[in-house]
Amino acid sequence: MAPTKPNRRRVLQLSSLALGATMLPLSASRVQGKQPNAVFDLDFSDAADAADNTSTSAGWVVDRRAPEAWTTDAGRLCIDIDETAETSGFYAYQGKKYQDADGTYWNAGTGSRLSYRFYIDPAWETDGEAHESGVWPVLGNSDGAISAYPILAYQDSDASDTGEARFRAYVYEADEDGNFDTAKWIDLGLPKKLGIDPEEGGWVDIEAQLQSYRDGAALKWRINNKLVVDERGYNVFAPSTQFLEFIINSVNFGNDATYYYDDFALSTPGNARNK
Repeated sequence: MAPTKPNRRRVLQLSSLALGATMLPLSASRVQGKQPNAVFDLDFSDAADAADNTSTSAGWVVDRRAPEAWTTDAGRLCIDIDETAETSGFYAYQGKKYQDADGTYWNAGTGSRLSYRFYIDPAWETDGEAHESGVWPVLGNSDGAISAYPILAYQDSDASDTGEARFRAYVYEADEDGNFDTAKWIDLGLPKKLGIDPEEGGWVDIEAQLQSYRDGAALKWRINNKLVVDERGYNVFAPSTQFLEFIINSVNFGNDATYYYDDFALSTPGNARNK
C-alpha cells in the first residue's frame, strides 16, 4: 500500500503535538510550499518532477542501472526496482541522478542544503526480504570536478549485517596531511533521539548541509532535525566546495521492491545560485 502524504497545512497545525512516525511535522518553509533561495524544489505533484533530463529542462538521468519504473504517485516519487536485473556488483545499484537542463551541474556552494523525505515501509520488517535505498550527493571541487560521493542509506533488518534496521553513512577520510586515505561505511543505527520505529515505519525528514572545512567543505547529515553525522569529526577528505548533483540509488536484492521519496529541495544561503 502506498504511503499517505501528509496534508501540509494540517501538519503545520499539529506540529506542536506528539505525532506518530507516519505523520512527521514539516518545517514552516515546506508548508508554505518552497524552500527559501531554492535552486530546485520537487514536490512530485506534477509528472514533470519525475521526467527525464532534456536540453531545455531539468530532469533525471539514469545512474548505473535503470529501475523498472520512476514515476509520480499521489504526489510523491515512486521507484520500482527491476528484480530481474543484476543483484551483485556495480549494476546491482539502480537509480537516477537529478541534473539541470542539458545535464549540467547545479553548482550550489558552501552553506547549501539538500533536503528530502524518505518513507520507511513497516512491511519490510516482516516480509523476510532485504531492502536498501539511499541518496548520494555528488560534491565538486572549486574547478567543478567531482570530488566525493557521500551517502546516507537506509537498510531494513534483512539487508543490515547487524540484523537491525539502520541508517549508515559513507565518508571519505584523509591522512594526517589532508590527503585521501580511505572511504568507509559508518553504522548509525537508529538512535532513540530520532523517534523512528522500523516496525511502525513512516516518513522521515533528511538534510545534508555543506559546511566549510579546511580549504573545502564537508557534510552534516540530519535526520528528523537531529544531527547524526558531522563528517568533520572523521578527519574527512574535503576538497569539495559545492553540490553538483544528487543520485537516488537502491539495491536490487532480487525481490520486488518499491521506494518512496518526496520534497527534494536544494537551497543556497544567498539569493541566487552560486556559479
